[in-house]
Amino acid sequence: MADLTENISPVLNKDQVEDILKNDYGFINGKLQELDGYDDKNYHITEVKKCIEEIEFPTDGIVIKFINSIDSKNLLFLDAQTKLTQYLDHSGIFCPISVLNKYGESYRSLFINGKTHAVRVNKYIKGETMNKVKINSEISTNFGLYVGHLTSILKKFDHDGFHRNHLWALEKCPEVLKFVDVFDQEKQRQTIITIINKFQFDVLFNADQLEKSVIHGDLNMNNMIIKDNKILGVIDVGDVVYSFTIFDFAIALCYLILHEFNDNNAKLSDVQIKNFVEAYEKQYRILNDFEISIIHTCVCARICQSLVLGKKSSLRDLSNNYILSTQKIGWRALEELINIKEDKFNMLLKH
Repeated sequence: MADLTENISPVLNKDQVEDILKNDYGFINGKLQELDGYDDKNYHITEVKKCIEEIEFPTDGIVIKFINSIDSKNLLFLDAQTKLTQYLDHSGIFCPISVLNKYGESYRSLFINGKTHAVRVNKYIKGETMNKVKINSEISTNFGLYVGHLTSILKKFDHDGFHRNHLWALEKCPEVLKFVDVFDQEKQRQTIITIINKFQFDVLFNADQLEKSVIHGDLNMNNMIIKDNKILGVIDVGDVVYSFTIFDFAIALCYLILHEFNDNNAKLSDVQIKNFVEAYEKQYRILNDFEISIIHTCVCARICQSLVLGKKSSLRDLSNNYILSTQKIGWRALEELINIKEDKFNMLLKH
C-alpha cells in the first residue's frame, strides 16, 4: 500500500512567507491570512506598508501560493496555468492573474524546509465564495449559465501542460482504490469499491463516446466568486486537466448537491438541479442520452474520490478541517444518491 503519511504540502512559517514577499516582490509588512487548501498553502496578503521594488501592489491584495512538491516538479504545468489565466482574462472570465516577481517571472522554484516548491503570486479576487450563501433557483441558474459559458471558452484553449496524470482528475478516480483502506468500516470500503468499479465500466469503458477538452476540474463552491446572486469569477486552476468535457458539468453538479447537504435535513429533491441543467444546456449545448445516463455515476464517483483523498490527506494534517469538510456531508449525500434509482435521478435532470 502507498505511504499515506508522505507530506507533499509546503511546511513554512509566517516569517518565511514575509521574507519571500520582500525578496521576490518587494512587499513589506503586509497583513497575512492563511486560506483553505488541500496540498498547497495559500495566504491572502493585504495592507502592505511599503513596496521596495517597482511592482504595484493590487488594490484588493494578493494571494501567495506555495505549490505542493509534486506539482512543483511539473514546469510545463506551471506554465500552462499562467497561459490559461491570461487566456481566461482576455476572454472576459474573471480569474486570478499572476503578479510577476522582480525577475519578470510568474512563478519561482524555491527550496523550502528540505523540498522544492514553486511559489507564485496572484491578484486577489474580491468577493464572496458560493459556499457561504444559500443556493436558490436564481443562483443555481446563474451557476449553470456560468459553467456552460466557461466550458465553451475552455474548449478553444489547449496546452501540453494540462495533458497530465493528476490524481484529482475524475478519469483517474479508479486509482484511489489503492487508498480505500483509510476507512476502517468494511461497508464504507465496499460502497466506494462498487461505485468506482461501476464508473470504470459504465463511463471509462465507453469514453470514446465523449468529447474532450481542457476542463477546470474542480468547480466547487469554494472556487466560485459571487455577488448579488451573480457569478463574478472562478479561482484556483490547480486541478485543470485535458479530459472529458462532461466531467466539469458533473463535478459542478456534484458540489451543488454537496452544498445543499450542509443542511442536516436536506434531501436530493431540495437541490435546484433542473435550473442548473437547463441553464447549462442553454449556454453550451443539450446533453445527449449517453451523457445523461452517466451523470449519476459520475457524481457518485466524484464524491467517493473526494472522500478517499480527503481522508488520506487528513492523516498528514489532523488540524486541517477543510480537508475533512466533505466527510461530514459526503456520506449522507452519497447514501441518498445510491438509494435513488438512476431513472428517477435522470428525471431530476430533465423535465
